[in-house]
Amino acid sequence: MELSVLKKMLIGGAKKILDNKQELNDMNVFPIPDGDTGTNMDKTMGGVLKVLADIGDRDLETSDFDSLYTGALMNSQGNSGVILSQWLKGFLKSFKDFDEVNAGTLYAGFLAGTESAYNSVAEPVEGTFLTVCREAQENAEENLDEDTTTEQFMKDIVDGAAESLKHTPELLPVLKEYNVLDSGAMGFVCLVTGMLEALDESFSIDLSEFESVADVSSGAAPVDMGGDGLEKFGYCTEMIIQLADDKADSFNETLVTSDMRDFGNSLVLVRDGKQVKVHIHTLKPESVMAYYHRYGEFVKLKIENMTIQHNETLIARKKDVSIVAVADGDGFEKLFKDMGVTEIARGGQSNNVSVMSLCETCNHASAKDIIVLPNNKNIIMTAEKVKEIFKDATIHIVPTKSMAEGYLALSLIDINSSCEEIEETMNKALEGVHTGLIAKADKRGTYNGIYVENGDYIGVLDDDIITCADQDLRNCLSTFISKVPDSEIFESVMIFADNENDKVMADGMKEIIRAKCPSAEIYTCLGGQNIYNYVIAFS
Repeated sequence: MELSVLKKMLIGGAKKILDNKQELNDMNVFPIPDGDTGTNMDKTMGGVLKVLADIGDRDLETSDFDSLYTGALMNSQGNSGVILSQWLKGFLKSFKDFDEVNAGTLYAGFLAGTESAYNSVAEPVEGTFLTVCREAQENAEENLDEDTTTEQFMKDIVDGAAESLKHTPELLPVLKEYNVLDSGAMGFVCLVTGMLEALDESFSIDLSEFESVADVSSGAAPVDMGGDGLEKFGYCTEMIIQLADDKADSFNETLVTSDMRDFGNSLVLVRDGKQVKVHIHTLKPESVMAYYHRYGEFVKLKIENMTIQHNETLIARKKDVSIVAVADGDGFEKLFKDMGVTEIARGGQSNNVSVMSLCETCNHASAKDIIVLPNNKNIIMTAEKVKEIFKDATIHIVPTKSMAEGYLALSLIDINSSCEEIEETMNKALEGVHTGLIAKADKRGTYNGIYVENGDYIGVLDDDIITCADQDLRNCLSTFISKVPDSEIFESVMIFADNENDKVMADGMKEIIRAKCPSAEIYTCLGGQNIYNYVIAFS
């Protein structure tokens, strides 16, 4: 088979992930609506599809494999997306040495993909994507001989992956405890199943059917990001629209998202009742405004000229040190900026920033040394990839796992100190820090010995559910604080509320909290974060 069959296989794999995106998102361990594996893997494959769309009908050439990998990498986000991009790195680049697709060349690709995926993780964990891609490859290897066809090889891959997936709970205790399969591993099964289905002669699909192709940056961007490597300028346009009563029912988010392809990129569209929040990079903000104005009135409107900002950044002398922080919420963004953060990358839980987005943010930070605060454990690997490929500054990562940790890391620094001193102070500030989260559960089950019903408020401390309080948020916060170990020795309890009402509630509970944390100063702030009613830092 010609190399062009790989295009169909990649499209088939991307389609299968897209078709199962929500199921993959729902396979999260915790009963909180923050699963994003399907979204992250879909975004990664979207980067591949964009390059394939640019290639068009011609056959694949040697240089295309680098571009396909770059498309995957730059659009990857979250651990699952980054690991998938690294599997694709090995798989795709192996074909630079071949001029056809057969069982032998596919075996070389799957072997290289497995090695690349394992090498991308500092401490590989079995029972995950890594195990399933390896055991799928090993199963196909056992059955491989000179008579093995391309179709049979892929069937062996799929069979091996599916069988391996069943056993992930036996290798990863947390999966067994919560009676779920690993979502990243399931994503790999979807990928290879779609690749197999694409080998059928009847398989045909138009790339324009993929919404993800319109939402990603060009895969042709150079890997050594920095300097003039980014060319996404124009106007950053943000608006909040209050939908008119007679227009609310006719506002179709899928259709609107599709229409926005003609206006620009980097689209984010979120609807909450009759309010719609829009973010888009466009060369014609007036056209975007006219489009949305027909649906209702503007509550908020902000337009910034990114081209002028970029040019001013290039002209200005580079600072010695800049700090880049990931933030999910206007409150946290303001807090971080007030504490000396130079640039904010918007994102967080269930909305991980991509490698490309974080590269862009670092580019705008314009400094010799840039300190990155990921503020989410699922963004640390993304930051590590940025450190690897960004060439216009030295990237330093302080591995903050929550925005609360990010706040504490910033709270003790002297912004005028050297990069080495700031980084050392930040890392020291994180010693002994514990993060608490209060949120509403979206599924029932027993977690850490605690029964949770859909709609209950739960309290999570450092990844463990320690309390559940039916649907009483105040009771959940109070009970949660009382169950935090060693609460009497904390010197500080910082509570970040998602909205003003929840902040008022926390303010009214300060004396109750102080009774349980007698040595601590109690602070409350408006964080504006998604998903969690409260993010709490204990130190």
